[in-house]
Amino acid sequence: MREGYLTGHGRFMIRAKANTETTKAGKETIIVSEIPYQVNKSNLLEKIAELVRDKKMTGISDLRDESDRDGMRIVIELNATPKPMSCSISYSR
Repeated sequence: MREGYLTGHGRFMIRAKANTETTKAGKETIIVSEIPYQVNKSNLLEKIAELVRDKKMTGISDLRDESDRDGMRIVIELNATPKPMSCSISYSR
């Protein structure tokens, strides 16, 4: 980050804000409540769905956009086997 300020050139990674919840059925979900500036939500959802379809990302059973006029909410429902924090760490890479 220092190099970016000194030279005017550089990159840094900004991540989305997410937390985990357990549904009434006992499944774990990752709730994404904020995404970085200039990230298109529909493109993000399409990219995640494509990775799941190509089996490059495993452990996801459902992907939903529950956004409304009150706020943004992306729900990533996990299979029964993976732990949510290990999945969210591997998905951020």
